[in-house]
Amino acid sequence: MKRLPVNWKRGRPDIVHFTLMEALFTPLFMNMMLKVYVHTINDKIITIADNLRIPKSYFRFERLMASLFRDNLIKSNEGTILMEMSDGTFADLVDTIKPDMVIGLSTVGVQSNAQKVAESAQSAGHSSFVVGGFAKGHFSESVTTYLGPTYSISNIALEAHVVVARILYECEKLFEKGIDYEGDKKRRQIRA
Repeated sequence: MKRLPVNWKRGRPDIVHFTLMEALFTPLFMNMMLKVYVHTINDKIITIADNLRIPKSYFRFERLMASLFRDNLIKSNEGTILMEMSDGTFADLVDTIKPDMVIGLSTVGVQSNAQKVAESAQSAGHSSFVVGGFAKGHFSESVTTYLGPTYSISNIALEAHVVVARILYECEKLFEKGIDYEGDKKRRQIRA
């Protein structure tokens, strides 16, 4: 990896695995109120199907991802698409999602906390959170161009999976305050 350009953003699928584990096992995701996408450094977009359960074992996850990169598609035994990979820039992903607000989460963002960031996302309507899944560094210019506000939710650098866990927990608390999960699923979805 050291010989590749921008090597500090490569070679860490474990970060993506931990982060997906945090997101995909939340009540928000299980109630289909959260859509999850992964954008790679090589401009690939991975779309995660609703109610997907990824392997908890890292080695099984690694094999799953190798299959996805080889075949561009992972299907269940019944033929349901579970994960799909396509070519696309970060701008393409934002155009596909069409959020009212794209919120970046980074150590270089405006200091805030997870509760205030979740409240900001809720007041904006249809929001997307962007969390870096790389070992160090910050978002590239091709990503920051499409970000609205960017926040730091801690005075210390947090791992991506911790950021996702804290933000989604605060979103769940907001949704639980008088929101009917069944009636509101289609209208209110968060994109991560």
